[in-house]
Amino acid sequence: AFPILTYPLVAPYQADVDTRRNGSVWYRITQNAALLAKAVNNIRSLTGTSVSLQWLFIATWDHVGYCCNGIDKTNTFQAVLATDNISSYAIFLYADGLIQWPSSGAQVGFNAGNNVNYM
Repeated sequence: AFPILTYPLVAPYQADVDTRRNGSVWYRITQNAALLAKAVNNIRSLTGTSVSLQWLFIATWDHVGYCCNGIDKTNTFQAVLATDNISSYAIFLYADGLIQWPSSGAQVGFNAGNNVNYM
């Protein structure tokens, strides 16, 4: 359980990802209006908060295997970090039917790295 590390992290799926044989991980920063609108709608529907987002950081883990060289089952998930330059939001997305790894003690959450602020 968190805190598990002494440095800050956002973990959409904290487990042993292994991309040596398959899968890929990539990220981008965007101000695309359609993607910003989608994130605004997600935040509004989940929190009731109306925001005016400025940018998104999107990280994607696409069909990644598990340790060690596990490729019989893969996972696909995303982390979207969004901000209006005042508040920040994290949206974790999991592809329907694409979380397939065997039970691995994976965690989801945040860790400020100070052993105080984590979830």
